[in-house]
Amino acid sequence: MSQAYLLLDRAQIERLPERLIALGSATYQSLYQATGYGALEEVGPVLVPVAPDSPLAHLFFQEWSATCGVWLESDAEETVVLDHLRSLIHVRVEGDLTVLFRYFDPRITYLWLAHLPANERDRLMGPVRLIRLAELDIHQENPDQPAARYAPEPWLSLTAQLLEQLSTAQRLRFAQQLIEHCQQHFSECLQGLDDLALQQWASHCQHSAGRHGYSAIDEVLLWARFHAALGTDFPDAPTHAAYREMLAEPGVSPKQRLENLNVELTRQLLTDKEFCV
Repeated sequence: MSQAYLLLDRAQIERLPERLIALGSATYQSLYQATGYGALEEVGPVLVPVAPDSPLAHLFFQEWSATCGVWLESDAEETVVLDHLRSLIHVRVEGDLTVLFRYFDPRITYLWLAHLPANERDRLMGPVRLIRLAELDIHQENPDQPAARYAPEPWLSLTAQLLEQLSTAQRLRFAQQLIEHCQQHFSECLQGLDDLALQQWASHCQHSAGRHGYSAIDEVLLWARFHAALGTDFPDAPTHAAYREMLAEPGVSPKQRLENLNVELTRQLLTDKEFCV
């Protein structure tokens, strides 16, 4: 009998374990558990059994299916499905490097699988019979494929061309997440901008953060606060000298520098507000 699962990106869904419990779905399995990436478990993907027409299923299609996970179906044992999905969490790329693979982002899933020859796609799907995406349902045409298992050395490799396509999708996802965050929290700084201008604003913010060593999504989202409050020339404007000193302060970790910047901005905004009053 076929069982449906959600493969969810815990890094993109706040308080996911608590939300699953509230929906009556406390059972889930971490893909990073029992691997070399166990330290990242709290921001890694999880596999959750789901019943069609359940509250969890409805929430998935309303809020998560576009960016935060994929719907899978399989008639294999859950442990077999979990083992196979866990084997895909890292891949080899050009130069014989190993990198984490975010195939559980539905936009990445689509770019990775949708246009492959059926026999190659079926091999990659292993025990998964169906993947439901917003664009299409991907059915396995040749069932009874062998399931892989996680090993410290990845069995899967990506070509440079495919890696560039997937990287482009990730950059677009990152930019869209940044735009949505700023529209929610700093909407005044984005007023009147069309789609192209929004993308340019997000790209500039990412580039500025990256020049100072900040590339993780939580770091860039915080960096966006500085751009929204102080302008896109942050931290290079003449009035930003105090921030530049903090960014160059020796003996301070990058994380602490970012926290110091945030404290200084909050202090400045409160001071300006008191002055105006």
